[in-house]
Amino acid sequence: MSKAHLLAALFFLLAFMNQTAASEPPVKNNHLTPEHLLKQELLLNQLIVNIHLLQVDFLNKEARVKMQDNLSLLNQNIPALPWQSGDEETAKLISSTLALWPIISRHAAWMADLPAHSRPPEASTLLLALAKLDRKLLLLRQKILTHKPNRGEKLGFLEQALLMERLSRQYLSLTLSELKEDKSASGRLQLQTLAGHFEQKLSKLGEQYGGHAHAAKPIRQAQVTWNFIKAGLEQFPEKPVPELIARYGSTIVRRLTSAHKMF
Repeated sequence: MSKAHLLAALFFLLAFMNQTAASEPPVKNNHLTPEHLLKQELLLNQLIVNIHLLQVDFLNKEARVKMQDNLSLLNQNIPALPWQSGDEETAKLISSTLALWPIISRHAAWMADLPAHSRPPEASTLLLALAKLDRKLLLLRQKILTHKPNRGEKLGFLEQALLMERLSRQYLSLTLSELKEDKSASGRLQLQTLAGHFEQKLSKLGEQYGGHAHAAKPIRQAQVTWNFIKAGLEQFPEKPVPELIARYGSTIVRRLTSAHKMF
């Protein structure tokens, strides 16, 4: 499929996704959990971060490899989302997610496979579709938690990791805007808000688990790494450091997800 066909198909899906009803009958519920959906949100935002990194520097081999890894895992997990019977709203969310993902996957794979010496391709349509899919996963997770709020009791570390990914994503998006001289005061305010929320919640995790035999160490490590990120944020936009923010952000995500596995 050519780039033009991919973009056309992607635009069509974005325009008409909300009008598309599921045609397949529901299959057995495989017990969707907020934790599983949260992990897919993490993968999806990691994919977005790596797409942004390639937009900044198309020669970034590490971002290209990570992007391909993200795609591989999402290609396994997104199509395996179960259809939900007995809940029309949930079924529509999953059905639109399943319909949107193949086009996103092919477009992202095409980008990852382009020769490194090529010019960075326009990614705004792809990023718009990814943001739409990210929103659907969030709504689906929130819907499950509304009915069974106790399922979200032990997801604090993963939620904090996702907040870190969103912060990295916003920083990289602003870096690209600055490079194109498309400055955004609202975008900078959003970045500052995300940073404030992240620092506050990380401090609360430190207070809550500071005495834990195992979780205290990765939290302390995350706090130390956060100080490097915070210093980089304070220099923006005069001195953008996108690779540093993405690299340290990824380190924090790994430490927080490792702490989650201890519970």
